[in-house]
Amino acid sequence: MIQIKNKKNKTANEKGVALVVVIMLIAVLAILGATAIITSSTDIRISGNYKLSNQAFYIAEAGIERARAQLRSDMFTNTLSQLLAARVGGGGVLSDSTNIVNFYSNGAFVTDDIPYIAQTSFGGGNYRVYLTNDAKTPDTVTSTTDTNLRVTLTAFGQGPNNSFSIVQVVVERLTLPPLPGAIVLPGPDVIFHGGHSNASGVEGNEKSAVALTSPTAESTVENNLIEIGRIKNYTCDSCSGKGIDCIKDESALISSTWNTVGGVESLYNSLKSVADVVVTGDTTLTADQVGTTSNRKIVVVDGKATLGPVNGAGILIVTDQLTLNGNFDYHGLIMCIGQGSLLRNGGGNGTITGSIFVAKTRDPSNNLLTTLGIPTFNTDGGGNSDIIYDASQLSPPPAGQVFLKKSWQQL
Repeated sequence: MIQIKNKKNKTANEKGVALVVVIMLIAVLAILGATAIITSSTDIRISGNYKLSNQAFYIAEAGIERARAQLRSDMFTNTLSQLLAARVGGGGVLSDSTNIVNFYSNGAFVTDDIPYIAQTSFGGGNYRVYLTNDAKTPDTVTSTTDTNLRVTLTAFGQGPNNSFSIVQVVVERLTLPPLPGAIVLPGPDVIFHGGHSNASGVEGNEKSAVALTSPTAESTVENNLIEIGRIKNYTCDSCSGKGIDCIKDESALISSTWNTVGGVESLYNSLKSVADVVVTGDTTLTADQVGTTSNRKIVVVDGKATLGPVNGAGILIVTDQLTLNGNFDYHGLIMCIGQGSLLRNGGGNGTITGSIFVAKTRDPSNNLLTTLGIPTFNTDGGGNSDIIYDASQLSPPPAGQVFLKKSWQQL
């Protein structure tokens, strides 16, 4: 009897321990569940805040892009100095954009500058943008006098649930570095034929008639012109007349924009982004495409192109061979890049006023080269086809005066 009683007590004790273990397990599971819920809720809140922050950022970025487009439009009739002066508030000077609290502090705008882009609804929120000068000497951010075509845009973006983001960008108007000749052929050498017609010529004026970037290329051009008896048809002011002195190695003076693969391709991409006409594939250009002296156009052909006998004006970029054909005049810049080949086909009269630039930046498979290759310039045709350097014809038309981002920061 005593043994049976002890067995019953032992069983009862075990049941009590089991109950405690179950309760402890339930408690642990409850804690784990609560932790999971809290963690999940926190992750959801973090994800939500990140999403809202991104929305505000993209709204601010939209403000920057709107302001860049507005600058491009305003530059048809205004200078940057005039645009800056129009932003000045009651204080008489622009706010110092190097310190954001001069614009926005304690949840409110404190600047008296007049917004360049007034508060505008966008994407479930709104943005506003301020325009100030840049800090690159001799300019100062509070000055209304621009000397370098650079300004600062500061965009404030507000998204859903009062999310907020500030983006500041320094932009610079695209300008083309000066070209050192009527014909510019950068590269280690050149395939060159100057043409047999004694009625045609190349006038460099204050620049070279033909600008090269290596002694080898200079010799190649000079030897060809001497061989065909046309060296005196190439003239410039610097040689006080005609001849071999107008064919020059300009490697010490030419901008890297014109003398590196990266520089040439970057310029091509910038101009293509604002081109009036972009053609993919081989084409014969029409009068409607290539512009006039009163309506200059940027035209990009990703392929081979034939120009002529129509007239044109502006900037023409061809990434394969450009063939000049028949009678035509062109005022502006002709760029043959990529395969870097220009051919003057047959006879024909006409004048190119501005400059011709030919550079080989890609291999036959259209892959970028590491350094510039050997360009081809062949005007083995008759007729009176003159090329005259004119710096005034080499600027992008007003519609092509895009503002490029030079620096960017999120504040």
